[in-house]
Amino acid sequence: MGGPLRNKQGCWTCRLRKKKCDEGRPHCSTCESLSITCYGYGPKPDWMDHAEKERAVANSLKQIVKHTSRRTMTSKFANKLRPIVRIAPKSSSGSVENSSSSPGSNRQYDLNPSSAHGSPPGTPGNGVDMLRYGSAEDSPSPEHYDHPMAGVILSISAHESVLLMHFLDNVFPLLYPMYKPGFLEGGRGWLLALVLRTKPLYHATLAVSAYHRRKMIILAKMRHMCAVAALVEQETHLGICLIEFQQILKSLDPSVHMGCPRMGLSLGLFALVVQLIFFELFNGQGNAWQMHFHAATNMFNRGYTDKSTVFGLAEKSRRILDENLRLAEDEPGDIEEVASFRFLSGTMIWLDITASITAGTAPHLLPYHQCAIASNSQTKLEDIMGCKNWVMLQIGRIAALHERKTQALHRGHFASSEFEQTVGDISRDIQCGLTQEALEGFSILESDSATAFNTKSDPRTLVTRIFAYMASIYLHVVTHDFQKLEVLDTTISEAMRMLQTQVPTHLLPSLVSSLYVIGSVARQGDEQFFRNIFSIPPLLDPFLEHRARILPILEEIWTRRQTTPSLTWKDTHDLTHSLLLL
Repeated sequence: MGGPLRNKQGCWTCRLRKKKCDEGRPHCSTCESLSITCYGYGPKPDWMDHAEKERAVANSLKQIVKHTSRRTMTSKFANKLRPIVRIAPKSSSGSVENSSSSPGSNRQYDLNPSSAHGSPPGTPGNGVDMLRYGSAEDSPSPEHYDHPMAGVILSISAHESVLLMHFLDNVFPLLYPMYKPGFLEGGRGWLLALVLRTKPLYHATLAVSAYHRRKMIILAKMRHMCAVAALVEQETHLGICLIEFQQILKSLDPSVHMGCPRMGLSLGLFALVVQLIFFELFNGQGNAWQMHFHAATNMFNRGYTDKSTVFGLAEKSRRILDENLRLAEDEPGDIEEVASFRFLSGTMIWLDITASITAGTAPHLLPYHQCAIASNSQTKLEDIMGCKNWVMLQIGRIAALHERKTQALHRGHFASSEFEQTVGDISRDIQCGLTQEALEGFSILESDSATAFNTKSDPRTLVTRIFAYMASIYLHVVTHDFQKLEVLDTTISEAMRMLQTQVPTHLLPSLVSSLYVIGSVARQGDEQFFRNIFSIPPLLDPFLEHRARILPILEEIWTRRQTTPSLTWKDTHDLTHSLLLL
């Protein structure tokens, strides 16, 4: 790789491959025709180091070119052999290497929501018009492609089985530390079934698993070539994932799909996009996760009220969901569909509310909150991310209140009386919820005239309590910014007492967004606590690179609180750059 590259004005991909480039914008036609990533014409990518990284990218590009050529050559034979059950492509079949920011950062969704927050509730849609991944020219001809439901994985190589089990045993519990499904839900069986049924999701899962293994290799200071091989493996599966995803979107026939819904079709794609949100987020660079996030919220908008058409759910599953029924000992297929849908929809509501905290906007899915995460809903966020529905509902309301306040001040028509009434309503709901929590499970003790709680409390109860304190603080900074913090003395003291004496270390990863909000108003004597927990495991995890950005932001907020008395909560959004607090 040490020799000079020809075509100095071409895109970085063509220069690496030493091919003639037509310098098309934004992507050259050479890269598009081969379905490989065009790295564009901007700053030199960080992987172009004339060493291992550059060789890894070059080899990865060679593999996907070979994969694309092979698919074109065999398409006619594939048509003659139908009907067949295809096996998922092996890890050596193709790849799309990462750009200078993060893997796949130049991928684009073409969304068509009717508003900035996606389609309104009840908008009809189907698996074709809910999203497009790139354009029709971005991927090879689909004529060879079988229906995605034919892609059930019947044979898995020994190496891929290692990656799959690594994901199930290590990565998934890291993403969802509070998720412990009961036996009536089939455990995590729905997840395995969905992954094996949806080829692009299968390869996205292997890519995330390879990414985690690569980080573990680096952390263990093993041979550098092992890390490079893991990087190539990661990008190989990611490349196959994107190719298969494009093919599915292109091959879907709206009339066929709407007339004959198939379980796992669009639900599997929904799971895929959620997986890609995490993948891009955990790389810790840029905001590529937002593209997938907006695609997922658009899918939710179109599919929540039309589950059978968009997500292909069976009639019985749809009835269980629409009537908010508990899962019983029904057919395994119904359990799988219902568990999948509740988990994925709950995950998106959680991500959406959390994203709104640093974005300064109302949650995109706010119109669904009163139905989807009502107090009696069978979609229980405490089973997914640890905090009970009632608190997350209030956090969503506070985020929406902040957006309305910001817009009203910008227009010069701020109705303070209406605003204060809403603040009072939310504050009372939070206090009522805390009281109800105390009555239902907390052992109340008197300690220095303050409320203390039994250390043996249920983990979800502890997490919910911390989130409730966070909600009270969040409401205050939305209302008063960083003024009148003395009003929060009792709330901050109780939150710090629980964090320091009641909350075990292993629960901290479930409290990242709460720790950020509570930390933003920390008193000088409490600042060191947040420095410590955001500097060591389990919060500082090499796999979750985005978390390393949190402490520097808190440090800046603490400094500005001292030097800028007029600091507002809105000002902090400029520091987070849409950081997702997970």
